[in-house]
Amino acid sequence: MTGGLPAFPATGVGSLPHTDPVEAVRLVLAGFSAVPFWPQLPRKSFLESMYVQYASGLPGAVIAGEKLFVEGGEGVMAEAEAFYERFLSEDTDAFAIPRERASGLHGFLDAAVGPYPAVKGQVTGPVSFGLMVTDREKKPVFYDPVGRDILVKHLLRVAQWQVARLSRLSPEVILVLDEPYLASVGSAILSLGRDEVVGCLNEIIDGLPGALCGIHCCANTDWGLVLSSRVGYLSFDAYGYADSLLLYPEEVRAYLDRGGKLAFGIVPTSSEAIRNETPETLAERMESLLGKFESRGIPRECVIRAAFVTPACGLGTLSESDSERAVLLAGGLSALLGRRYGGAAR
Repeated sequence: MTGGLPAFPATGVGSLPHTDPVEAVRLVLAGFSAVPFWPQLPRKSFLESMYVQYASGLPGAVIAGEKLFVEGGEGVMAEAEAFYERFLSEDTDAFAIPRERASGLHGFLDAAVGPYPAVKGQVTGPVSFGLMVTDREKKPVFYDPVGRDILVKHLLRVAQWQVARLSRLSPEVILVLDEPYLASVGSAILSLGRDEVVGCLNEIIDGLPGALCGIHCCANTDWGLVLSSRVGYLSFDAYGYADSLLLYPEEVRAYLDRGGKLAFGIVPTSSEAIRNETPETLAERMESLLGKFESRGIPRECVIRAAFVTPACGLGTLSESDSERAVLLAGGLSALLGRRYGGAAR
């Protein structure tokens, strides 16, 4: 990214607990003035949950009650030809997320007045979507080669549509793939090949050359696998899992050397911890982490140049008051560290 951002800029991960998009956007714009993001509002409607939200127009996608299925076999094939024609047309407007599935996004686009140093969007990543959404026989979409290919290409166009809209507010757009289920890759319960996972991630990353494309995983995972992709912005739970990332010092150093950014999810997302922390206590925790990075051969100045601060994960499960406190903590920590480490550092 180019200059203009302070040291340790703050942004969010995705969800807020609000049901009023106007209030959610107001909180974002007040709390994250350097890098605002559009808020996902899963409590407002089932249509705004993290998988359903991006399934509009996906071949075979069916909502039954409050359950999303993707019809396998003939259900997908019946729509595949039309889908590939739409995909090859490169008309991203055909992949727009409807307002009823993303009132926070549309409210953000309506209310935000740029230019901002950067703006952030997000989309559920192909691995998590493909593992969590199944056909009616409970076979995950990811295990169907045709379904997986369609899913990846669908999410790519949805991401491209977002980037086109968000770029009206800033020349610097961060687009993050939300991938909580990367934490299960490599475990006994999932039989996924490394190349399959990285290939799906890279297909989307490579299709977004005008954006800083990121991955968010809020648990322990195989960070070596994640960093072997062409990710440029790594968002992780630094409050609970920073030590797991430091098990891969060579990969982290190589990632930083090629210009990668680290979004430290240093603001906790449990109500008790939120109420017990202050910007000062979180700054102490951040300083401790910088020391740990140095002890693993990763220079402090490299981390500082790359660092963002965020909540550890989305805030959608909290009360509105606790989510607002988390936003204040992130903003206060960013300001404190910004004063400590100077002006523009990007």
